[in-house]
Amino acid sequence: MVDSWNPSFSDSDSDDNQIYVARDPRKDKHFDRKQELLWNCKGKAGKVGQGKEPLVIAVIGPPGCGKSSFLNTIFAAFSHDQWTERAKYGEFGRRGKQVTRRLTSFKKKDYYTRDRYEGDYLLPTFLDMTGFEDDDDPLNTELLNIILCGKLKEGEELHKVINHGKNFDVNSVKEKYFGGKYFGIIPKHEGMPNLLDYFVIENREEYHRVNRVFVVCSANPDQPLPEHLFEAITNITNRERDITLYGVLTQADKYKSRDPKVLKREKEFMKALGIPKNRFARIKNYCPDIDPNMTYEDNIIPSLDVPVLRLMRQVLTAEPTDQDDEHRKTKKGKYVPNLSNPCVAFIAAAVIVAFVLFVLFKLFVFFLRI
Repeated sequence: MVDSWNPSFSDSDSDDNQIYVARDPRKDKHFDRKQELLWNCKGKAGKVGQGKEPLVIAVIGPPGCGKSSFLNTIFAAFSHDQWTERAKYGEFGRRGKQVTRRLTSFKKKDYYTRDRYEGDYLLPTFLDMTGFEDDDDPLNTELLNIILCGKLKEGEELHKVINHGKNFDVNSVKEKYFGGKYFGIIPKHEGMPNLLDYFVIENREEYHRVNRVFVVCSANPDQPLPEHLFEAITNITNRERDITLYGVLTQADKYKSRDPKVLKREKEFMKALGIPKNRFARIKNYCPDIDPNMTYEDNIIPSLDVPVLRLMRQVLTAEPTDQDDEHRKTKKGKYVPNLSNPCVAFIAAAVIVAFVLFVLFKLFVFFLRI
């Protein structure tokens, strides 16, 4: 097999240029740059023993936007050998809407294969989920909120959240995943302090605390932007958590950046998410359109990897809230006990038992007086 050159390829780094696919990736002019960016990314991610935890990055987008392809391109960019389909392409129902499946996480061990001497780098965990429809349904928004707040377990079926809300209501979903007063709200009686007012029982611990969000959308200027979805994402990240958003337009090989319609879409995309240009990227994914011979199944393409790694270097830059404990606090500043901890569960149970005994004692004294 010979190297494949496109006649329109030039030395410019413009994303309007075609990709050079070489049988030997070391012949790609971007090969050295990829190695440099890889070291940059690993250095920013840090190592075990430095008091850090791997970042958790959620990847969100409407159905058919190229989200799974983008994830696989990220994994290839971190790879030293070849592209692999790790994030499976979504299935679509009869009406063209994606079938919700399960929340899936990709940890470092799932996508980064290197020798044993590089096993201690804290590369991020990526959360993959169904494509969200562009609607303002409160249940759809609450599902997104639950995911971004890390309340879903690995492999948990997303449609169960929606079904629970349809069978009961949105408030029931909030109580199930975010907790509420144990045994409901017990009214106070004069002279009897309600000890339960001082305790909030958390039904769910945080399984995946999201630190960053990739919002993915197609660069196709003829497709409307999912404004309702974007509004829900920005409201949740601003209201519930201080989560940094990054915007990615896929299919950069099909829709050229010099096209005025594409330029307009980029501006509207960034404006809708409220992000600056340094948190925006146009990405070409690994696909047969880039390489009809699909040689990327045997080799990497550094020309595709460099833009992704440049973006990841920015994403992995440490932020003040990455390692703090603010996510464990309620809005009033009080810590929320986690009942998965046996000690906390014992204390909570002891308080409840003490309260019940206190009430029984008061009733006993009351009946003695009459």
